[in-house]
Amino acid sequence: MDILGGSQAEEEEDALELFLREGGTFAMLKGISQDSLDQMYSLAFNHYQVGKWREAHTLFQGLCALDHYDTRFFLGLGACRQQLGMFQAAIESYTYGALIDIKDPRFPFYAGECQLQLDDLEAAESGFYSAGLLASADAKYSALARRAEGMLEAVSLRSIER
Repeated sequence: MDILGGSQAEEEEDALELFLREGGTFAMLKGISQDSLDQMYSLAFNHYQVGKWREAHTLFQGLCALDHYDTRFFLGLGACRQQLGMFQAAIESYTYGALIDIKDPRFPFYAGECQLQLDDLEAAESGFYSAGLLASADAKYSALARRAEGMLEAVSLRSIER
């Protein structure tokens, strides 16, 4: 302990917390290059594409831990969890991704799909509505905007039937 009663471990913990708060990542701390992260992402994405969702899930979890600012990783993690039927966990992944990139309509759309699976029509409606608004603001998401509109109509009809 030092004279003021703090320990070296506490100082290191504070330094790590400051590093992460100021934009640092564990990948930076461990000296893992962006190229290596991109290669890991490609592997995870390929596993996902061929239906190896558990393997992809493990890789995406690791990627999220290494760089908690890359929304691709959280989108991939959420997608794996959604495919594995882990809908609440998928929503958590999509929510974190949406906090990082509030303009990306994919996060509320896929969260809406999960809410629908959990039979939370109000939350699903909110997700599809948000996704539609965000997607309509960006031409590259025009197909997603149409899907969100269709899902919003379907949820509204389902709500009326109840």
